[in-house]
Parts: sequence; C-alpha cells; structure tokens
Amino acid sequence: MNVFEQARELANSLLESEQGKKMKETQYIFDGNEEARQQLLDYNSYREAINTRVQSGELSEDEMKAEAKKLREMLTELKKNPIINDMVVAEGNFRMLVDRVMNIFNFTLSGEDVSEEGCNGQCSGCSGCH
Repeated sequence: MNVFEQARELANSLLESEQGKKMKETQYIFDGNEEARQQLLDYNSYREAINTRVQSGELSEDEMKAEAKKLREMLTELKKNPIINDMVVAEGNFRMLVDRVMNIFNFTLSGEDVSEEGCNGQCSGCSGCH
C-alpha cells in the first residue's frame, strides 16, 4: 500500500469513527429539514452581507453595534434549534478528533515522542491538555 492509499484509509477510518458517524448522521438529519437549512442559510447570508458592509466602511459604529446585536440574537436562535445545535456539536467533536490525529502526525514528522493523544509532555505550542 502506498502513502496515498494509507492517507485515504486513515481518512475513511476517521469517517467511520464514532465522531464521524455522528457527524454524518446529524448532517443527514439537517439536510432533510428545510426549516433548519433555511434558518442557517438566512444567518450565513445576513452575516456575509454585514461583513461586506463593514469591510466597505459603509456602517457607522452605532450601526455596527446594532448589527452585531442582531447577529448574536440570530445565533442564539440557531442554537435553540436542536437539529442545528446537534450538527454543530457533532462537527466540533469530529474536528477535535481530526486535530488530535493531525497533532500525532505533526509530532511524528518532527521526530518528537508523542502519545496517542498527541501529547509529548511539553506544552509549548499546545492548545490545552486532553
């Protein structure tokens, strides 16, 4: 097996992990729920429009504060939707798993001794203990 096949096998193993399966399951549920999809689309579209307006300098400081408040309110509403919330949590858990694997990969490439959790006992550059 060559290195590319091994990389593909590792990626498939990650997708078949508990975290990968949960992520796929919550994405499937989200994809099947028009209300949740529209709610997230509305939030993302609004956020992008505000970012564009901020970057172009067309919003005053008071307008930016008001828009930031509205975005926080919209985000609070997103978090209240269990379908969206479950998907976000599952994606975060999967991302943490991938990050742990990448830490092991990077430590190994650098020649450092590393445990299964990706920790070499030295905290420089570490984002926190497992």
